[in-house]
This record gives sequence, C-alpha cells and structure tokens, in this order.
Amino acid sequence: MTPAKFILLGFASVILLGAFLLCLPISNTAGIWMPFIDSLFTSTSSVCVTGLMVYDVAMELTIFGQVIVMLLIQIGGLGFVAITSLLFLLIGKKIDYATRLTIQESLNQEDTKDVVKTIVFVIIATFSLELIGFIALIPPMIEFSGSVGLGIFKALFLAVSAFCNAGFDPLGTATPAFSNLSHFATNPAVLIPVMFLIVLGGIGFIVFIDLFKKFKKKKRLNIHTRIVLWLTGILILLGAVLVMFFEWNNPNTIGNMSTGNKIMNCFFQSITTRTAGFATFNQSQMSQITVMICEIFMFIGGSSASMAGGVKTTTFFVLLLLLFKSPDQNGNIIYRNRKISNNLITKATKIALIAVGVLVVGTTLVYTFEAGTATLDAVIFECTSALCNAGLSFGITPTLCWQSKLVLSLMMYMGRIGMLTIPLAFKIKNQPNSIKYVDAKLTVG
Repeated sequence: MTPAKFILLGFASVILLGAFLLCLPISNTAGIWMPFIDSLFTSTSSVCVTGLMVYDVAMELTIFGQVIVMLLIQIGGLGFVAITSLLFLLIGKKIDYATRLTIQESLNQEDTKDVVKTIVFVIIATFSLELIGFIALIPPMIEFSGSVGLGIFKALFLAVSAFCNAGFDPLGTATPAFSNLSHFATNPAVLIPVMFLIVLGGIGFIVFIDLFKKFKKKKRLNIHTRIVLWLTGILILLGAVLVMFFEWNNPNTIGNMSTGNKIMNCFFQSITTRTAGFATFNQSQMSQITVMICEIFMFIGGSSASMAGGVKTTTFFVLLLLLFKSPDQNGNIIYRNRKISNNLITKATKIALIAVGVLVVGTTLVYTFEAGTATLDAVIFECTSALCNAGLSFGITPTLCWQSKLVLSLMMYMGRIGMLTIPLAFKIKNQPNSIKYVDAKLTVG
C-alpha cells in the first residue's frame, strides 16, 4: 500500500460512506431513500470540496443531512490523511514510518522530517481560522435565520465551507433554490469574512508554516511562499478588474448595484472563481468573455497543499517561466538565482496536460450524454468547475442524466486527489538509464 494508493482508497471510502448516509430517509426532508447517484454526486462534491449540487442543501436536506455534508467537507478539506493522523494522536497511537510517508505525500513535503508537527499545525490552524470566521458570521446569520440556534449552525456551516473552499451553503430556506449567496450580494458583513476564509484556505499550509516561522524566528520567506503570495494577489486584482470591465453595466449581474457593491462583488467573483464556488449572481448571465476568463481562473485554481483545486498557482508559474525563459543545457530554468529543476518542469507540464486531456474527454462525454439538452458553453463551464473543484455552475447540475453525474463525480475526484496521484499509484518501474539511445531528431512547431 503506497502513499498514493492509500490516499486514493481513503478518499474513495469516505465518499462511499457519505453517499450511503445521504441516501437515508433521515437525511432528506422528504423522508425517502434518495437515488444513489444523487447521493454519490453530493458526497463526492462535498469530500472533493467542489460545491456542485443536484439539490439545494438547506431546502432538501434535514439538519442531519446538512451535518453529514459539513463533516464530509471538513474531512475533504483537511484531507483523509490529516483526519486519520488526528485520530491516531487522540487515541495515543504512534504514527509509524508508513503513515509519515503518506502525510509527506499528502502535504507535498520534501521529506518525512517533522511531518507529525506539520500535520498538528495544519489541524490547529484550520480549526482556529474556521473559528474566527464562524464568530464573524454569527450576527448576520442569526439576523437572516431569525433564530439563534439555527443562525449559529448556519454560521458554522458557512465558515467550514468557505475555508475549505467548498461552495456549499445552508441558506436556501429563505431564498430561491440554488441562489447561494445572492441574498447577501450587498452585505459586506457576510461577503468580506467569506472572502478572507476562501483566500486563507486557498494559499496552502506550506505558506502558513513559512509565515509562522518568519514571525517566530525572523527567517526570510522561502521562494515558494513569495511566489504564492505574489501570484495570489495579482490574480485576485486582475480577476476583479476584468470582471469590472466586462460586467459593470450588465443588469443581469452587477449592473444595478451601487458602485461600492459592484467593486465588492467583482472582488468576490475573482476570489470565488478560482476554487470556492460561492456565487452572488447568476453565473449564466455573465458575458461570454467573462465566462471564458472565469474558466481560465478556475483552471489555475489555488495553491499547493491547500483546500483549493485547479492545476495550482505554482504549476501555472512554472509553465509561464517555461514559456518566457529558455532552459539551460540540463533542462533547468534559473529564476532569481534559484534553479527550477527539469523534474519540476516535467511535473508541472504533466499536470497541465493531464488536466487538459481529462477536461476534453469529460466535456465530450457529458455533452454527448446530454444530447443537446445543455449548451456546449454550459457543459464546458460545468466540467471545468468539476475538475478544478471550483463549484460554479450555470444551473444545469440538477437536470443532468446519471451518466453525466458519474462523469462529473470522477472528474471532481481526480481534481481533488491530484492529477498525478492516479498515475503515481499505478506507475511502472522506470527503465534503467544505463542504455544510451539515439536522438529521435523530431521537428516540432
């Protein structure tokens, strides 16, 4: 059982367990056994912190069902390995070397040194930040719900969902189905805490750890942290400016809002698009150019070792370097007196190519299965959102056939565990490099 196989089977086990629990009559307001494909889709979307929904969480799930979804989001956000390690620590079981290797793989660490301390830090940081967001969201949720108990639960659910970049909301009972956060499009008391939680959940625990070391030991930030923070800031600002430019006068999105609310919603759209899946307006009403921009931002996603999906910001950065800088004779790229190795460049290229390939195949299958009942634009948006764990939708999710739901479930699963995890789990041993081969001398371009 390699670390990659353990991660694959762990996530699959949690998804199947969640699907069974969501099937139960106690989980839905109708009190019936739900179709397994719908429960499987919802469980997959929860564990893979995506946010695509075949039914409105608040309107069609009981409190029990909503608690199950929230727990699945938390497990999926932290990761199966982190939850398992937490249970081991709570019962006093020693974490052996094999488990340390799995933790190393799940957190993208270079070695097994201090991985137990790292996982403890990750868990504490997650619960602490979710607690802060939860406290900030309590007043508006109580006001919205008209009940202290229900408001507190909604605040907790929303905080967990936002930090885990899941996009699920418990707000549908007082708004139309699948309206998400549109009721709060002009409410900064909700949107600002949610935005901060999304960003913090999407920058990655590697960055958290490095920032903690900087403030504790006055160490210089490593290059990974600097790149992630710079890219995150640039992408948020660029996305907001582009949405402003193309949607400012669109009456179906932000055109009828005040100037301040327009700016706030543009930043919210920029942040949520890359991985979170919350929406303050109907995504299908955006202009075509804005839709294309959102798909690009969904594809990029958040940062490594985070709650976010997509190919990741650092992968995007390496590909940009490869595009604008020529590798040296060893295939390495030098950036600010640091070597970006040939192996890292190859890994980034593989991730992007696999993502594009899966996206093309998935889009083709879903569009074929839907047989013209959904437009190609809506299918491309839906599939990009699924693979990149973004959760935004044109609203076609509930109407999809079971074959399309299965394809999207597989895409969400692959996007969450990582584009290289499946190939890594079943990789074939490399050929010995002692043999020298003749150059193929291919002509490309």
